[in-house]
Amino acid sequence: MKIFKITTIFIITIFFIELSSLIFLKLKIFKNFDNSNLTFAFTEIDNNFMNLKKNIAYSSNINVFTDENRLRVKDNGYQTDLNNKNSKIVLIGDSVPFGWNLEYEDSIAGHLENINNTHQIINASVPSYSPKQSTTKFLNEFSKVKNIEFVYISNFNPVDLYLLLGEKWNDEINWSNYINFISKDLFFFKYKSLPLWGEINFFKIMRKVYVSKFFRVSQYKNEKRNFVLDKKIINLYTDQLKRIKNKKYKGTKFIFTPILSPTHLKKNFELLSSFEKERIEIINKINLNLKNYEHEEFIFLDLVSIMENYNASDIFIDDCCHLSSMGSEIVANQINQIILNIDANTQ
Repeated sequence: MKIFKITTIFIITIFFIELSSLIFLKLKIFKNFDNSNLTFAFTEIDNNFMNLKKNIAYSSNINVFTDENRLRVKDNGYQTDLNNKNSKIVLIGDSVPFGWNLEYEDSIAGHLENINNTHQIINASVPSYSPKQSTTKFLNEFSKVKNIEFVYISNFNPVDLYLLLGEKWNDEINWSNYINFISKDLFFFKYKSLPLWGEINFFKIMRKVYVSKFFRVSQYKNEKRNFVLDKKIINLYTDQLKRIKNKKYKGTKFIFTPILSPTHLKKNFELLSSFEKERIEIINKINLNLKNYEHEEFIFLDLVSIMENYNASDIFIDDCCHLSSMGSEIVANQINQIILNIDANTQ
């Protein structure tokens, strides 16, 4: 009887904590509580891999809808048919091709749908993804999808994390999991797969509290970079292209881009902060390595040269890398032009 009573009290307590946590998150009691990059409202941990949640309708500054395939889609309830015979264009990468802080129609995928009516557009990008995660998602989830004619590949991450963490960085770290690496011994970062009822809301709060109140990225800014690590992150991007190339996809062309940042468009290098100078230095090395990678089925789209003709404030919405609707439209037009040229030459 005593065990039954204790068990009942325990279950009621857990239920109350979870319900209170859910209400807390839904009501957004603290105005800035969701500013952490650790856990996005539309992502979850699944088998130690951050991915979009299935079938969600998230509304804040923007609307984000996902389908059963964990893909960002244009409307609530829309389901992507991956098994049809349509020629497909798949976008993979991080928050830039995802369309961070943009409505779907203002993202690269949305603009591409507007100008291209011959291909099915599939946005498989996920905020915070590194090239390694983007490639893994594509190889795992699209290996059996037919008629993928083009894949667009774009990643900014994890450049800034590397610069902030220095020697503490490794190629498994990204913005969705960096706290896990830095705080490995804290119990509320431990679970690797979701329980049946989903991600534990109380643990969500614990992670967010830790990030917002106790963790300070700035303390790692003085961590030293070194030649070996520089080479590792420079090669990270082309290493993932090689992973795809080794799969020997037939009939699929891969359009990949350099890293694009508003820092590229600032004319006076001397006025840049030390962090911006480091950022542009490592980005330029990565981009040069990417440019030299072109193969028959891998097409380098030099967005840096294209965007140099525009004002940064017109094509970016922040100081990092996220494109405005105008910037996304420019990229979509460039992708579509490559497709038109290839289709014309194959007819």
